[in-house]
Amino acid sequence: MGEYATYKGQQIKMGTCEDMYYLRATQARQVEPEQGSLDPTRPDVQQVIRFRFPWPDEDGIEPGAFTPYDRSVGVWDVSPPAELEHHLLQFTATAGYNVCLPCPESPAAGTITWEGAAKVQIHRNGFAGPVGIVQQGFRNGVLALICRCGGCGAKYNLPTLADAEPVIVACRAEADNAQQRAKVASRGTTDGSEDSTVTFWHAIADRIAAGYGH
Repeated sequence: MGEYATYKGQQIKMGTCEDMYYLRATQARQVEPEQGSLDPTRPDVQQVIRFRFPWPDEDGIEPGAFTPYDRSVGVWDVSPPAELEHHLLQFTATAGYNVCLPCPESPAAGTITWEGAAKVQIHRNGFAGPVGIVQQGFRNGVLALICRCGGCGAKYNLPTLADAEPVIVACRAEADNAQQRAKVASRGTTDGSEDSTVTFWHAIADRIAAGYGH
């Protein structure tokens, strides 16, 4: 069900059910929820809804105007929690086959066999990362990071800074990698895009930490 509000006299969409795809946490008080829609400023509502992550390249965008609606950025060298309940994934082949298998990022992935014999091999090509940074939500007095499995999309929140620290470290690592690429590129021709990527990743790490008051 869509959640709608009024912003500057115009109707906007905040999101769908508990996902405020088009609203940052800092924008909650800038909108007036319509009758029948969730109020993103109510403490009890805030405990269940998820706000859009404050991506640094989206600063200045007004409530309701964010695209794509379900943005996520993948990171490596970090894994979803072991206790996360993953979803099944459907794999298809152009010949007309499809099969549902456990998420490749789940502990069950290592046990997949074909008719109880040969182990199924799953290869990654263009995979964005095992963890996706996706949203924020007020949980236990902090604005906690909400991630999702990079494979099946199962979401989970990281309620403390200690829980989120591996993701912050992964973001810093992405910035370091981009900086290293920039140094290599500087020997030839560069358009500065790597420098902006460094800034982007450090800003994400800073904003994750800020949600926990750090």
